[in-house]
Amino acid sequence: MTSELIDRKSHDGPRSPNGRLTRRSALKGGLALGTGFTAKTFGIIGKASAAAVTLRFGSDSPIGAAHTKSALVMKDLLESRTAGRLQVTIYPDAQLGNNGVMANSVKSGTLDAVVTDVGHLSVAVPELDVFSLPFLYKDSEQVLRFAEGPVGERLKPKINEAFGCEVLGFTTQGPINMYNGRRPIRTPPDIAGLKMGSQATKIARNTILAFGGIPTVIPINALYTSLQTNLIDGASSSLPDMSDLKLYQVTKYLTLTNHYSLVNLLIVSKKFLDKLPPEDRDIVRAVAKPALDAQTAAIFDSLKSNVAVLQEKGLQIFQMEDPSAFAGKMESVYKEAADSIGADIVEQARRFTAT
Repeated sequence: MTSELIDRKSHDGPRSPNGRLTRRSALKGGLALGTGFTAKTFGIIGKASAAAVTLRFGSDSPIGAAHTKSALVMKDLLESRTAGRLQVTIYPDAQLGNNGVMANSVKSGTLDAVVTDVGHLSVAVPELDVFSLPFLYKDSEQVLRFAEGPVGERLKPKINEAFGCEVLGFTTQGPINMYNGRRPIRTPPDIAGLKMGSQATKIARNTILAFGGIPTVIPINALYTSLQTNLIDGASSSLPDMSDLKLYQVTKYLTLTNHYSLVNLLIVSKKFLDKLPPEDRDIVRAVAKPALDAQTAAIFDSLKSNVAVLQEKGLQIFQMEDPSAFAGKMESVYKEAADSIGADIVEQARRFTAT
């Protein structure tokens, strides 16, 4: 199989060929092809033989990032188990847009697969916000078990219909934590008045408002500049993203709030699956679990070292003085979220976390 290297233009400047600032351009010296891997190693942007069917797999992260691990494992398993009938082409570094753009590309059939966070899908399936209820789940393992249970199964058909896809499973990006450059956050009042970068979801904005903070929607690839120019005082991110995006360079105080975990899911285009013979469709479904399990393991492995690395880079790291004081501010957030998520689903989440 021949291979075309990633578009050289994406290495020459901060923008993608279509002019959009991408997650990759924010990764100042991050993981992109910095692990000793090459595009040829993984057939990235590669051409399969004329007889093969190619699955196009997008990622908003570098090829060496834990977030892209599922794509690499799926490529290896699919190509070996189909004896090359199926080939996988990986488009890393947000070459095809952010997760929201790629999810819509899966819907239109111009992209075959992506692992995306639930926040980018909850616009069409608001019930997915149940996995992002703040200060509810004990840890990433617990919310992932909940997502893989009856509620996740209940929501899969809605996702499939909304995005013209088939959900093949869940994974995580790990816990989300608060940080800022003005003062340590130890108690809820410490957040009051801070301009905090936020995801676009209503539940993310309402969480900041509940503490008296000022939410500002900032895409992940704009966090570094927004912090550097004081457009925002702080934000919330996973530890791997803080390391990969080098946010420790433009902020001072990190608090391990773990207020929610970023649940991700693998979606594969229905148009792609429909063109495969039944035996190959079954193989695609079968390899999804080991691929997602590998990504989850890679995320958890990276968490073990992230805190130490961030401390070495000069970030001051704190714990909440009283976690229950933070959780106690969330009743209004849960109440409003129940209107869009459904009170029964929220109640199921609360019962699950209480056991």
